[in-house]
Amino acid sequence: MSRWDIIRDHWPKLYRHGIIFECGTGWFNIILDLSKKIEKIIEDYEKRYKSENSEEKHFVEMYAVQVKEKCGTLRFYMSCDTLEITNLIEEAEALSSRTCENCGSPGKMRGNKWVMVKCDDCFSGGK
Repeated sequence: MSRWDIIRDHWPKLYRHGIIFECGTGWFNIILDLSKKIEKIIEDYEKRYKSENSEEKHFVEMYAVQVKEKCGTLRFYMSCDTLEITNLIEEAEALSSRTCENCGSPGKMRGNKWVMVKCDDCFSGGK
């Protein structure tokens, strides 16, 4: 079982439609923390909606659509979201800009045409 399988299995509401994580495992802890927080928001939303509405025809599912690296940082896309989820995603994306995508150590943006966040060791090929 991969690290990404653990995340998908542990937060089934967020990853209800399954996705492929298109980034390095150095961001695992960032995505783990983000997933935990978003799953709680989704659970609260679903409970609140179901208690206020006997009919579910206007219910909008919230779930992860894509998780990837783009332009050197984490991108986390949802089917729909709230301001709270948007803020959490922005914080995670900002954290990824200083975390090595390969190993999770502190890193910085590297490269010219293709940029990536790498620590000194991973950038020099040491890890």
